[in-house]
Amino acid sequence: MLNQYSTTVSVKRKHFPKFIQLIKNQFNHGGDKYKGTGDKEFTDMICEAFPGESGADWVLGTCMKYLGRYKNFGREKDLLKVATYMYILWLKGGFHLVEGHDEDVNK
Repeated sequence: MLNQYSTTVSVKRKHFPKFIQLIKNQFNHGGDKYKGTGDKEFTDMICEAFPGESGADWVLGTCMKYLGRYKNFGREKDLLKVATYMYILWLKGGFHLVEGHDEDVNK
């Protein structure tokens, strides 16, 4: 069904810029498709209309849909959409406004 490749840290590092560019492309395309008026785009408006417990349950459910589609069809674009939604959630959580980040790295 899906190709599975083992990778090294150097392979991951080498291809990370390509992945980021694909996320940029997805984000920019979605930004054009779903722009709203003023300071809100449709993801913001949908989260406000259907916040759930987290305030972003709609986004989390949408990611589950894309992950299910990836499992069934192995489509790259579903992974790119999930990664883009994670960036949107990062912004909605206000993490772009803090100085110290909750990273799982050795410091």
